[in-house]
Amino acid sequence: MITSTRVLPLAVATAGLLATGLTGCAAASSPIVNVETSAGLADTITLEPSEPPTPDEATPTDLEAQLLYLIEEEKLAHDVYSVLGDLWGGNIFANIAASELSHQDAVAGLLVDHAITDPRSDDIGVFTDPQLQALFDQLVADGSASRDAAIDVGVVIEQTDIADLTEALSDAPEDVASVLERLLAGSQNHLAAFTRQA
Repeated sequence: MITSTRVLPLAVATAGLLATGLTGCAAASSPIVNVETSAGLADTITLEPSEPPTPDEATPTDLEAQLLYLIEEEKLAHDVYSVLGDLWGGNIFANIAASELSHQDAVAGLLVDHAITDPRSDDIGVFTDPQLQALFDQLVADGSASRDAAIDVGVVIEQTDIADLTEALSDAPEDVASVLERLLAGSQNHLAAFTRQA
């Protein structure tokens, strides 16, 4: 419970911190704001005007960042399965790699709908997201050890996709949610296929 004996010292301390932290930023054209605390103490705070970010500094929206990550995550799955399929053979890698292309197409449609530039490279194993680049390199290295290890990599990729898609669905707009639900069902099928091979 907040009591008046706790609020007064807090108000005085906050006003003091604001005054100390912001007056050092004063410039001749900066506006000045007078602050009066509940104890009747007055202090002057100089505020610096904030400038809007330039287009280069603009940060992506949560939806934009999420879709950019998801399309490269689908590309990662495709690229890893393509490399491991070339190395170990077998229909499972080729079939699921082809399915991952359709997953990418679905997310690419969302990028177009939301006027987001597609970050994907046409080259296998090349990603704009440094974490996904490092993950691709690690998964290919792990899956190159043996065919069983490659199957285990498939399990890890699909489990990760399922977790990421489930999280993305929690606050996705309706148009995005309908696509993500289809991708989730596909990833669950892929996981079942890899698990049967393990």
